[in-house]
Amino acid sequence: MNHATTAYLLDAGNTQVKLAEVKNDLISSVKRFNLNTFPWSDLNSNIPILISSVLSDEWKNSIEDFFRNKIYINVNMKLPFQLAYETPETLGMDRLCNMAGVAQKNPNKPKLVVDLGTCIKCDFMNDQQVYEGGSISPGLNMRAKALHSFTAKLPNIPVDAHAKLIGKNTRESITSGVFNGWEAEIKGLIQAYKLTYPDLVVYLCGGDARHFDFDQKSNIFVLEHLTLEGILEIYRLNENSL
Repeated sequence: MNHATTAYLLDAGNTQVKLAEVKNDLISSVKRFNLNTFPWSDLNSNIPILISSVLSDEWKNSIEDFFRNKIYINVNMKLPFQLAYETPETLGMDRLCNMAGVAQKNPNKPKLVVDLGTCIKCDFMNDQQVYEGGSISPGLNMRAKALHSFTAKLPNIPVDAHAKLIGKNTRESITSGVFNGWEAEIKGLIQAYKLTYPDLVVYLCGGDARHFDFDQKSNIFVLEHLTLEGILEIYRLNENSL
């Protein structure tokens, strides 16, 4: 059995990146880095790297200089689902990869991916494996920062996942509004989809998914590395043509 790394997968977020290694056609390890701690000396520049999302200029220049074979995931590649999105050229690659990551899970059932990161991103795939679209709204930290940035006196309060429902002072009122409003929006969106699609399967991912509490019998699953799984799935479909 070959335990050598055959590819790297890079999921670039707004503040950090996730780096995974592919061995035996499976994701073998996942680590988080920023540019200052990226392990260049531990990597093989001859191994291809698959990249999702848009990199900052600093990141992109570093990647371009180091790796000989850079493969940027794009909407023109073979995908494990059909696209019914009206402007596919504007679709974020993280959303595309998330859909690829769930395409083969629970076949013949409608699926909703809720990515809880900088933004709340909902993406829906029907029971015919067709991606229809979804929604984007501010995430936890963006909500907290917006209250401070767009008002004259409200302070910038860190997110509190244990916020009380009723705030007894300004700080508690902000933490309640930010967190409980965020959670209520997510639950409301999921419920709205379930009213139309009763057999819906929901997948949560993203860094803030750990804050979301849900009933274990609610047909909701947390997939920590969903975007990376989708990158690998797209790579499998396109490997011979790259």
